[in-house]
Amino acid sequence: MPGLARFSLLFVAYPTITAAIVSAFRRLQYPFFDRIISQPIQVQFFHRTAASALTLTAPASAATATYASPPNIGSTTTSLGNGANNKPASGAGFSYLISPSFHPKNRKSANGKIRQRKNGRPDSGEDCYFFTKIRDSDSVALGVIDGVGGWNEIGVDATDFSHTLAETMTELTSKLVIDSAKVDPENQIASDYAFPPLVLLDAAYTAVKSSGEVKAGGSTACVGVAHSNGTLQAANLGDSGFFIFRDGKLHYMSDPQTHFFNAPYQLAIIPQQIIEENARRGGKNFDDKPSDASLSTHKLKHGDVVVFVTDGILDNLAPQDCLRIVSEEMVLNGNWIVDRRSGDIHANASDKQYTGVDSLARRIVGAAFKASIDPKTDGPFAKEAQRQVKVLYKGGKPDDITAVVMFVQQSLGGRPQDKL
Repeated sequence: MPGLARFSLLFVAYPTITAAIVSAFRRLQYPFFDRIISQPIQVQFFHRTAASALTLTAPASAATATYASPPNIGSTTTSLGNGANNKPASGAGFSYLISPSFHPKNRKSANGKIRQRKNGRPDSGEDCYFFTKIRDSDSVALGVIDGVGGWNEIGVDATDFSHTLAETMTELTSKLVIDSAKVDPENQIASDYAFPPLVLLDAAYTAVKSSGEVKAGGSTACVGVAHSNGTLQAANLGDSGFFIFRDGKLHYMSDPQTHFFNAPYQLAIIPQQIIEENARRGGKNFDDKPSDASLSTHKLKHGDVVVFVTDGILDNLAPQDCLRIVSEEMVLNGNWIVDRRSGDIHANASDKQYTGVDSLARRIVGAAFKASIDPKTDGPFAKEAQRQVKVLYKGGKPDDITAVVMFVQQSLGGRPQDKL
């Protein structure tokens, strides 16, 4: 999230003054958003190559499978499985191929120096992500976290909360207990706190607050857990989100959660001094709870592409832009096939191991970055600013940009099936 453009923290500390300013500018229809556009630079992406992308095989049976993982956030070790075969050993099951990509926004600290990141953390700005196998289960956890940049304006490093939350969720996957056999894809939500992604988010948020290592900050979060039977459960709090693309179509898109325009739901640690000052002014703190997250359950199919993204993508690319990129890449790599007669697209049902997850992640992030520094073409954020707040906001929205892409494959008797 951009610092000056993301003004939600200002509402926390100075609600009365800010409300008056916004009201005045609405009447004048004056562009009050800061329009600092970063200069075009050579794009450098953090990404996994095809050889090192995270392949997670989640068989429905109890047969042995391989889980090969690159180092996770905050970790310096690589966890390897006990075999060389990345496909289910027997029976029907789903496998997940996952790769991240990101591009940080150009930014400098208040003293003009480039902000230094802590050792072991990706250079993704205020955005962060995680993806890992959940220990002692056939489930995969993944997600994106977007730090609230407004904290930078009062001297708080906005990256610390988001990165620590991602690191903590990665660590807690070794303690999360999941019985995939009991995950019912038809059961939407029987109990909030029996919902794995919400359990993970709540436990991580509680741990970050109680540790005392992060003194202040906040972030949005979109967390998913994919199970061996193809069920995806997701908890989304704020304006990050995820897509499910299926057979050349946009099958699902999550809805953002906002208090008002450009002020998303967010988890936060707010110092007592700010709380007291805000109370004197009669304002409201933005400190939403994990239980405020939007929860959803989805039955995945062979060939699906699931993409978790921060608002750096959602604010600069329309859903149809993302669909076009996904369709082109999936067809190019032979993962999806175009019917020559009808023109319809369907998943490749052969025993082919899907490829190109890393190139797809890079391409989505690259397209969003290009749109973010385009001063002439109005993106989704600009259009919403014009519609909701009646301001003359033009072009793209410079921001940290992060995507975690997951390919879904199902096997039955050693061969993927596109009909469930």
